[in-house]
Amino acid sequence: MRITGLLAIALFVAGATSTSVLAQDDKLLADPDIVIEVGGLACPFCAYGIEKRLMKIEGIEELSVHLEEGTVEVRLEDGATVSRERVEGAVSDAGFEAKSVVFVNEDAEESQSDG
Repeated sequence: MRITGLLAIALFVAGATSTSVLAQDDKLLADPDIVIEVGGLACPFCAYGIEKRLMKIEGIEELSVHLEEGTVEVRLEDGATVSRERVEGAVSDAGFEAKSVVFVNEDAEESQSDG
Protein backbone atom coordinates (compact mmCIF):
# COMPACT_ATOMS: atom_id res chain seq x y z
CA MET A 1 0.00 0.00 0.00
CA ARG A 2 2.65 2.50 1.03
CA ILE A 3 4.76 1.90 -2.11
CA THR A 4 1.71 2.31 -4.35
CA GLY A 5 0.95 5.69 -2.78
CA LEU A 6 4.54 6.87 -3.19
CA LEU A 7 4.56 5.70 -6.78
CA ALA A 8 1.34 7.59 -7.48
CA ILE A 9 2.80 10.77 -5.98
CA ALA A 10 6.01 10.37 -8.00
CA LEU A 11 4.07 9.89 -11.22
CA PHE A 12 1.91 12.92 -10.47
CA VAL A 13 4.94 15.13 -9.82
CA ALA A 14 6.73 13.85 -12.93
CA GLY A 15 3.61 14.38 -15.02
CA ALA A 16 3.11 17.90 -13.75
CA THR A 17 6.73 18.79 -14.44
CA SER A 18 6.77 17.30 -17.92
CA THR A 19 3.55 19.08 -18.87
CA SER A 20 4.93 22.52 -18.08
CA VAL A 21 8.22 21.90 -19.84
CA LEU A 22 6.60 20.24 -22.83
CA ALA A 23 4.28 23.19 -23.23
CA GLN A 24 7.36 25.40 -23.54
CA ASP A 25 8.93 22.85 -25.90
CA ASP A 26 6.21 23.63 -28.46
CA LYS A 27 6.89 27.36 -28.37
CA LEU A 28 8.96 28.78 -31.21
CA LEU A 29 10.71 32.04 -30.51
CA ALA A 30 10.22 34.81 -33.03
CA ASP A 31 13.66 35.89 -34.25
CA PRO A 32 15.95 34.01 -31.84
CA ASP A 33 19.42 35.52 -31.44
CA ILE A 34 21.17 32.22 -30.73
CA VAL A 35 20.38 28.62 -31.69
CA ILE A 36 22.21 25.91 -29.74
CA GLU A 37 22.36 22.27 -30.84
CA VAL A 38 22.64 20.20 -27.66
CA GLY A 39 23.80 16.60 -27.52
CA GLY A 40 21.92 14.36 -25.11
CA LEU A 41 18.59 16.18 -24.73
CA ALA A 42 16.13 13.39 -24.07
CA CYS A 43 13.46 14.34 -21.55
CA PRO A 44 11.68 17.23 -19.85
CA PHE A 45 14.11 17.08 -16.94
CA CYS A 46 16.98 17.58 -19.41
CA ALA A 47 15.15 20.60 -20.82
CA TYR A 48 14.65 22.02 -17.33
CA GLY A 49 18.35 21.59 -16.50
CA ILE A 50 19.44 23.40 -19.66
CA GLU A 51 16.88 26.16 -19.11
CA LYS A 52 17.95 26.67 -15.51
CA ARG A 53 21.65 27.06 -16.40
CA LEU A 54 21.18 29.27 -19.46
CA MET A 55 18.74 31.63 -17.72
CA LYS A 56 21.49 32.41 -15.17
CA ILE A 57 23.47 34.14 -17.93
CA GLU A 58 23.01 37.89 -17.77
CA GLY A 59 21.43 39.19 -20.96
CA ILE A 60 19.32 36.17 -21.84
CA GLU A 61 15.71 37.28 -21.96
CA GLU A 62 13.90 34.14 -23.06
CA LEU A 63 14.59 30.66 -24.35
CA SER A 64 12.78 27.68 -25.73
CA VAL A 65 13.96 24.06 -25.57
CA HIS A 66 13.01 21.71 -28.42
CA LEU A 67 13.57 18.12 -27.34
CA GLU A 68 12.82 16.41 -30.65
CA GLU A 69 15.24 18.64 -32.56
CA GLY A 70 17.80 18.73 -29.75
CA THR A 71 17.99 22.51 -29.93
CA VAL A 72 17.57 25.55 -27.73
CA GLU A 73 16.53 28.92 -29.13
CA VAL A 74 17.66 31.96 -27.16
CA ARG A 75 16.53 35.57 -27.34
CA LEU A 76 18.74 38.24 -25.78
CA GLU A 77 17.64 41.43 -24.05
CA ASP A 78 17.96 44.53 -26.22
CA GLY A 79 21.60 45.58 -26.39
CA ALA A 80 22.83 42.51 -24.48
CA THR A 81 25.84 40.48 -25.52
CA VAL A 82 26.67 36.90 -24.62
CA SER A 83 29.86 35.06 -25.48
CA ARG A 84 30.01 31.65 -27.10
CA GLU A 85 32.13 30.49 -24.18
CA ARG A 86 29.46 31.46 -21.62
CA VAL A 87 26.78 29.59 -23.58
CA GLU A 88 28.95 26.50 -24.03
CA GLY A 89 29.93 26.61 -20.34
CA ALA A 90 26.31 26.78 -19.18
CA VAL A 91 25.36 23.84 -21.39
CA SER A 92 28.35 21.88 -20.09
CA ASP A 93 27.49 22.76 -16.47
CA ALA A 94 24.04 21.30 -17.09
CA GLY A 95 25.71 18.03 -18.13
CA PHE A 96 25.34 18.30 -21.90
CA GLU A 97 27.44 19.07 -24.94
CA ALA A 98 26.90 22.16 -27.08
CA LYS A 99 27.42 20.63 -30.52
CA SER A 100 26.98 24.02 -32.16
CA VAL A 101 26.23 27.57 -31.10
CA VAL A 102 24.92 29.70 -33.95
CA PHE A 103 24.59 33.45 -33.53
CA VAL A 104 21.71 34.21 -35.88
CA ASN A 105 22.09 37.95 -36.42
CA GLU A 106 25.24 40.01 -36.98
CA ASP A 107 24.94 41.93 -33.70
CA ALA A 108 24.83 38.71 -31.70
CA GLU A 109 27.73 37.23 -33.69
CA GLU A 110 29.90 40.29 -33.06
CA SER A 111 29.29 39.85 -29.34
CA GLN A 112 31.05 36.49 -29.16
CA SER A 113 34.22 38.07 -27.82
CA ASP A 114 32.35 39.93 -25.08
CA GLY A 115 32.09 38.20 -21.68
